[in-house]
Amino acid sequence: MTNKLIKVDRVRSVAEAVAVEELGAGLVGVALDEDPRFADRRVVSADLAAEIGRSLSRAKFVVELDFREDPREALRRAELLRPDLVQPITGAVPPDEMRAALSGAGVGIVYAGIEIAHDDDPSWVLSRYADTNDLNAALFQADVLPEYRNSWEFLRDEAPEFEDEFQIGDLNQLGRDHPLVAAFNFTPRNVGEIVATLPGIRGIALTLADNATRTDLHFLRYEAAVEVLQALRS
Repeated sequence: MTNKLIKVDRVRSVAEAVAVEELGAGLVGVALDEDPRFADRRVVSADLAAEIGRSLSRAKFVVELDFREDPREALRRAELLRPDLVQPITGAVPPDEMRAALSGAGVGIVYAGIEIAHDDDPSWVLSRYADTNDLNAALFQADVLPEYRNSWEFLRDEAPEFEDEFQIGDLNQLGRDHPLVAAFNFTPRNVGEIVATLPGIRGIALTLADNATRTDLHFLRYEAAVEVLQALRS
């Protein structure tokens, strides 16, 4: 068991949403727009998204939207669905007036699409947001060392040999300084250790996908994500 926040992105049915909520997810997200990182059928219609949101009894509802081309339309769709949080696809920062409107409606923003490489200086990780006032950031979501298939094991075992590389301590400090959830190469065997070793971060993020357009990206097929969540409960 864990008291860490568990976020599951890109569910595509009421059944999936209810199942991951029952397995401990505190944030459950749907994708209303295509994410260029993925090649699958996990984008849902507004009607299905609304149904998924209504099915949640405890978890907060997150809607992933593309704010890049038509931010006003993205805001309109978000307001219709009344989610707890919105998540701009690709980590885009919505324009000032859109952020203000979301904040006024009590809707926070999840800034995802953040990637931490092994040679990153910790001060760089969130630097793109440093000059933006009133981010309305409820959460930051980082994919940690996605260039390594065994990213957690590399961070734990090999990174300490190189003092200038990103370390577990750096991630914990980032989490103390900012509301942060992190993604790794989660498996039933390593997820408990990851959670226990990262007390500084808010929690973990599992992104559901069937196929990706990149190899340097962490995602889980639904069945694998269920196994990870079950491992956390045991």
